[in-house]
Amino acid sequence: MDTEIPQDSMALTGGAPPTAKASYDAASHGRRLKGWAPGSPGPTRAVVGQMSTVRARSRDAGRNNGWIANGVRNWVSNEVGAGIKPRSRAPNAAFAAEANRLWEEEFRAAADYDGTLDVYGLMALAVRSRKESGEVFVRIRHLGLASGAPVPVQFQLIESDQVPHTHNELRQDREIVAGVEFNLAGQRTNYWMYRRHPFDMAVTGMELVQVPAADVIHHFAPLRPGQVRGMAETVQALIKARDFDEYDDAELTRKKTRANYTGTITRAAYDDSDFQFDPFTGEPLDGGAAPMVNIEPGTFPALLPGEEIKLFEGDQGGAYGEFMRQQLMGVAASLGIPYELLSGDMRNVNDRVLRALLNEYRRLIEQSQWLYTIPQLCQRMWDAFIDAAVLSGRLKARDYATNRRAYLACDWRPHAWRYMHPVQDAQGELMLIKGGLGSRAAAAAERGYDVEDIDRQNKADTDRAQGLGLQYSHDPIKVDDE
Repeated sequence: MDTEIPQDSMALTGGAPPTAKASYDAASHGRRLKGWAPGSPGPTRAVVGQMSTVRARSRDAGRNNGWIANGVRNWVSNEVGAGIKPRSRAPNAAFAAEANRLWEEEFRAAADYDGTLDVYGLMALAVRSRKESGEVFVRIRHLGLASGAPVPVQFQLIESDQVPHTHNELRQDREIVAGVEFNLAGQRTNYWMYRRHPFDMAVTGMELVQVPAADVIHHFAPLRPGQVRGMAETVQALIKARDFDEYDDAELTRKKTRANYTGTITRAAYDDSDFQFDPFTGEPLDGGAAPMVNIEPGTFPALLPGEEIKLFEGDQGGAYGEFMRQQLMGVAASLGIPYELLSGDMRNVNDRVLRALLNEYRRLIEQSQWLYTIPQLCQRMWDAFIDAAVLSGRLKARDYATNRRAYLACDWRPHAWRYMHPVQDAQGELMLIKGGLGSRAAAAAERGYDVEDIDRQNKADTDRAQGLGLQYSHDPIKVDDE
């Protein structure tokens, strides 16, 4: 349907259609913004164009820049903690109990294909790689029944360098984009990987191999629809953190070198003996005594007639502390971490302010947990574990082939955060449970525990206390007095 142009507008423009004007200030092309002319690359091209450079700089900052290192470490410790633990929700209670036991008691320590970490250590390293490098690949390694593993499957973490983002290819029946192969329907079918890390101590394994997508977990946080590869999540903080770190080092060096010079000794008149020393090094030109005066702390020199001591003014630094705070606030905002946690500066922060900061920070952490880490990483690891355990006979389920989805159902329990105020928080939780707005099961799950395990532990404690003739105020069963 054509849109009519108002007659008054036509008159104002002499009969010609009015030209488009910027409705948004950010779209204007005046002197203020004429230098801001970014391109419009697609979601994958925008990443892979500078992927290697940003990734290398992010890793370098993680090694050498204390602020970036602390920010990444803090995020990983909050998102993963001591592990995001699974609890089976399979319809068969015996199957669920055995799956939980097998995961925690046998498979946990044997999950790493490289034999370095347990399964929760793999989760932490994967999240760190996502933050620092933008992505990580986890290869699901299927083992033989004679391998001796408790469950014939393991996981191998592979850095993003091992999947070359420069590998692109177009064929009649497939397309390879940044090392990821797609079929004609646009579904991921394979990943192309080097056998070894291309920049490590490898002398072999530089040929590319095709790995089925079903055996690869690609853990990253896409920023745009259709994005194939991940960008380092430290990218916005790298420049500011580097400049600030270099400035801080320069300021520290300046103060350190200036501290070597305390003052000068002057006199009203000079004679020929004052010019027998090198003006740059202070060394005597004819073997005489050097004019430098070294004084022990707490002493003062006796001066010759006419000499006077002039001390250098102290270096107060001005508003350097406030400047540092402002710069670190920018780094913290770029990393998505509260300034107080990044810097350790808790001045002027009371309980209410700290609670508000942590609540917002924890919401960001939970978003990453439930949108990226748990569905991409944790659930895929659990699915591979259950499949291998059933196929190897470690878990029994006759209808597994027809009811697989139900047997894979799982609740994930992130590592709980400590109470901000133990008494008030615990009382509030009890009030919600008693008022019917919460449950013991939900409260336990939020803290990373299973209410059934708590019930069994409580019963064991009560039975043991009664067997010893003991009674505590919290005992659910009262012992009658004889």
